[in-house]
Amino acid sequence: MGSSLELSVLPVAVGWGVSLDGRAHLRLTAAELTELGHQLYGLLATFDNYVAACVGWDPEWRVDPVELEAEWSVELSEGSLHGLVLSERLHRDLGLGDEYVPFRPGYRWVPYRGENPGELIAD
Repeated sequence: MGSSLELSVLPVAVGWGVSLDGRAHLRLTAAELTELGHQLYGLLATFDNYVAACVGWDPEWRVDPVELEAEWSVELSEGSLHGLVLSERLHRDLGLGDEYVPFRPGYRWVPYRGENPGELIAD
């Protein structure tokens, strides 16, 4: 069994009162959250040697290859997990198609679409 490491990045004052934040949160618009998401994907594009990654609230289930294959195989095949970044190896091992486009060398993804206005967003 392999080992794994999870990295979480919490932009200051953007979370919903998580204990690591310690500050009042900012209510951002969908456009502002989308810009933050694009910036986080830009940061992710500078990393390597990971298997799966995703920007979002509580994305842990989206980056566990075992859970993805067992519980989300339909969504994986459809390419409906927008923003999911997979290593070329995991993409190949899961038998996924062309709806996953290059993210950076060695990685493929279903492009991030941004955030929609909703009850948790300031729009």
